[in-house]
Amino acid sequence: MEKIQVSAQGREIDVEVYAPSSDGPAPGILLLHELFGLLDCYREDAQDLADRGYLVYLPNLFTGGARKYCVRAMVSAAARENRSSAGPNQEVHDLLDTLKFDKRCNGRLGMIGMCLTGGFVLHMAKREDMDAPVIYHHSLGLKGAGVPKNDSLGEIRLLQGHWSKIDPFCPAKRRNQLINELGDRVEAHVYDMPHGFRSVSRRMKASAVVWDRTLDFFERQLMSA
Repeated sequence: MEKIQVSAQGREIDVEVYAPSSDGPAPGILLLHELFGLLDCYREDAQDLADRGYLVYLPNLFTGGARKYCVRAMVSAAARENRSSAGPNQEVHDLLDTLKFDKRCNGRLGMIGMCLTGGFVLHMAKREDMDAPVIYHHSLGLKGAGVPKNDSLGEIRLLQGHWSKIDPFCPAKRRNQLINELGDRVEAHVYDMPHGFRSVSRRMKASAVVWDRTLDFFERQLMSA
């Protein structure tokens, strides 16, 4: 693992890079942590992905202070509504661009966002170069399906989504509206498991199912010719 800094919307974000041992460029995956910050459990997942042949960027979005980031991400109307123009979304674009142009990346991109960062996936999934977007419940985007009405979901080609059946941070109404709007463009999975699939609920059997389905999706979308 190596540590770098990425310039994103006027600030420097600390990023841990997990590279595969194989020679040649590899698909890139951006793994975004949730409200708990950058925990070792996410490092375990990043290393697992690298061992499977992916170049993984694991950014510490709380670089400069968790409180400062959360104020930006959850207080302004633009951020709470998960507008595409909101600063946190633009930072994720910058992180993806840096990953894409890393000489070790072959240009094929995937990502995982969860809880605080789950809504970002909805906008990144619109990118033409995003081949494998995965969402583990989306807490921001408090209206509609998780984006404002003027931010269309029509550009999303494919999304894999994982949600809790009962989740106070991502209510069933929001989840179901997103699934209904995307139709056959979403691979939707709902679990009888609490929020925090790869953190606080990590030791539950269903968490392993979530991870296996995520790995299968990445294999199909990023590794297949």
